[in-house]
Parts: sequence; C-alpha cells; structure tokens
Amino acid sequence: MKPSADVLEIIACSVLIIVSFVGNTCLFFSTRKCITGHLQTSFLLIFSLVFVHLIKNLVVNVMKIVYSYDFMLDSASCKVLHFTAALTTSLAIWFMLHFALLYYRQLYQIVHTLNEAVNLDHQKHSLKSVSAFWVAGVAVYIPVLIYTRKSEHLNAGNDTDPLSANRIYMDCLIDFGNKQVEFYYGKIFLVLIDIIPLALLVFICIWMSFLLLERKKMTYGDIWVGDDDSDIEILRGAKFSILLMLLITPLWISHFILVYFLKDLAVYVFIPAVLTALSSGFSALSPFLLMLVNYRMKLVPLCGAKKEKSTAHSANVTLSPYG
Repeated sequence: MKPSADVLEIIACSVLIIVSFVGNTCLFFSTRKCITGHLQTSFLLIFSLVFVHLIKNLVVNVMKIVYSYDFMLDSASCKVLHFTAALTTSLAIWFMLHFALLYYRQLYQIVHTLNEAVNLDHQKHSLKSVSAFWVAGVAVYIPVLIYTRKSEHLNAGNDTDPLSANRIYMDCLIDFGNKQVEFYYGKIFLVLIDIIPLALLVFICIWMSFLLLERKKMTYGDIWVGDDDSDIEILRGAKFSILLMLLITPLWISHFILVYFLKDLAVYVFIPAVLTALSSGFSALSPFLLMLVNYRMKLVPLCGAKKEKSTAHSANVTLSPYG
C-alpha cells in the first residue's frame, strides 16, 4: 500500500523540525558566549538566522502537520501560515546577502592588503541593519497577512480530486481583489524581493571565490607568511557564505518552479512533501554546514579567536586555512 500525500508530508515535516531544532539549538549554544563578550557582526547575523529557521519550522511545519491530520485551518491560521512562510524565506535570503557582503568586504581588504580604519560603530550599524531587515520584511508582507483567506470551495473528503493532495496550497488563498494588484504585487514584486537579493548573493559569492583563489596563491607562494586569527575567521566566513549560497539558491529555484507548475504536478502524491523539503531544507541543513566549516577550519572557536592565543601549544603555530 502506497503512503498518502498527508503521511509523506507529516514525515517530511517531522524530520525537518527535528533536524532543524537540533542543528539550530547546537549552533545557538556554540555561539551564545559572544553575547557576553565581543559580539561580532557575523554572530549577530547567525543568531538572526537561527531565530528565523526556528520560526519557520516550529510554526509553518507544525501547522502543516496539524493540517495533514485533517484538522481544518481557519482563516487566521491561513494568514499566519502564508505570512510566516514568506517572511522567513525572504529574511533568510536577506540575512545571507548581508553575511556575504560582510565577508566579501573583509576578504577584499586582506587580499589587497588594505589598511582601513576600524569602524567603532560597526556593531551598532549591523544591529540597525538587522532590525531594518525585520521591519522591512514585516512591512512587505503585511498585504499577504491581510488578503490571505480560507477558500470557500473545499474538496473535503474528495480523494479522487488530483488537487486534494495539495489542499493546503489550494485552501489557503491570497485574494487581493484586484487583478492589477495581484499581478504587480503578488506575481512580480514578491518574486523580485527574493530573486534580486539571491542573484546578488550568487554574484558576490562567485567574486569571493576568485578572491579566495587569489589569496591561496599569495599564501602558497615561495614564502609562507601565515594568517592571524582574524584572517582565518574571515576566510572561514567567506567559504561558509559560498556553501550556503550553493544550498539556498537551488532550493529556492526548485521550490519556485514546483509552485508555478503545481496544478500540473498535483497528481503526484509526493509533491507536498517535496515542497516542504525545498522550503525548509535550508533552515534544517545550514546550521550543520556552519559547524562543519568551523570544524574543518582547525576548530577555531566561533567566539574565541583571541582566547586561543592564551594556549601555549598554539602560540607559535601557523594554521593554514586550506589544510
């Protein structure tokens, strides 16, 4: 007997919730010591990403599980579902773009040996930027929260309807009441606010890869000059940005294509589970990528670059970021 669409979606949501909760919790506790010490911009963004990931899984995927158990969502639940799913997706992309820009600028400085003055208000500026992302995200998706409604034409109990496997995408509709508003806001604006930052992220990460290659030639020449702790942290962050770009970009594109052709693919029972995996895969896997990169980069503590200098055995050892 083949599993139903609801069973597959429940399994997918459950796995993603567990994996995301474990990964993001471990990531949070591994970086929480930054709160009491020197809070770097990258860690502020990491905390923001952790919070966004947990919201996505503990709200959106839990609601999907509830719906898959044949508990009908009311209009308010549909609003929360669409609003939270869209907001967390955009915030994840925006935070990743900010993260990549941060390390691109720092990587460019160390590759081209630029000695710029340290900006003492850099952390305050980053806090303002993160806050601005949250405010902008909420403002952008307020119309989604307002105009989402529950469909009045449900196919409850009709398992022969090919769209019944994707009820949650059909029952919770966004009805703007105006075709022009629906076209320019719903189909163009909401896509552009994701795809433009995503395209910028790809471009920046490609440029960062060239900078990393240039840095590798510099450090693997006839004379090894070594890297200090701050350089290692920058190189690690740049590589992490590239890895996350390679993860979030195909997931977003694949999800966008499947949603666009959802009516044509509704006959396949696994589509809801695939859509869930694509929409929440980044929030589940990215924490483990960060911890993996940190382990690969000689286990340099996330917040303890300066603390390593106190250990006697590592005081005179030069670490290669490519070892």
